[in-house]
Amino acid sequence: MPRPPAKPGPASPVAESSIQVLDRAVGLLRQLGEAGAGGQQLSRLANALGLSASTTHRLLAALEHHSWVERVEGGKRHRLGAALVALAGQAADGTGLRRICRPALARLSGESGETTFLIVRSGLNAVVVDRQEGDYVIESLTQGVGGLMPLGIGAGSVAILAGQPPAEIEAVLSANAGRYAQFGSSLEQVRHRLARVQADGALMLDDSLIAGLAAISLPIRPPGHAVTAAIAVNFIASRLDAEARQALLERMRREVAAVEASLAVPATLSRPPRGGEG
Repeated sequence: MPRPPAKPGPASPVAESSIQVLDRAVGLLRQLGEAGAGGQQLSRLANALGLSASTTHRLLAALEHHSWVERVEGGKRHRLGAALVALAGQAADGTGLRRICRPALARLSGESGETTFLIVRSGLNAVVVDRQEGDYVIESLTQGVGGLMPLGIGAGSVAILAGQPPAEIEAVLSANAGRYAQFGSSLEQVRHRLARVQADGALMLDDSLIAGLAAISLPIRPPGHAVTAAIAVNFIASRLDAEARQALLERMRREVAAVEASLAVPATLSRPPRGGEG
């Protein structure tokens, strides 16, 4: 008679220890993601994760060695590092989203002279996975590619959050409510912006968190899939009057519609035929 399959035994202490280290490292990266470009002090990171300062220091040193974490100028704070920017871009490329959206971003920036962003959801946050510069340099809350913000902060982030089911929106707002004050916003302001996206399908934002800037954002809604991305255009508010903004919005709608159509095409149909196939 064949032997019954052996039951898996308990994990070894070494395996459990390795998993614990991994969990702590992921938790540390999440904390740094929430802290944003300004970074966070070691002591605050340790308190948030319930770790000793020495353990937190060792984790930060290991992550810094791999460029997943870097020191903010002055050396007393840490933030997410450049290597994670590359990973974010690779993740977007894995779905084909960045490749599909890049021509749309380039056309929008080229025709309008403004800076465009592709923003995707990452848990309770939104991250910039592509950016096309306009004719002039602007500040942005997310800095450049890899910049991360809480869902609900920034025009593109609001557009993504507005496309979620009501229960999920409430869960995200509850989790992020305490973070909004760091960005000069409030839960009430976020709710108001969400309502505008849900009513209009887009967001024209004049009360940007950076003085003098305005933004327009549109969610990307692939047929049959949840909203996980948005395209946003940031510009100096005085550059575009109401008519010009409406024209830009309509141009963005056409580009987003084309992106959504591309995402709806099955991968097997979009591949070129192999040699010898008719």
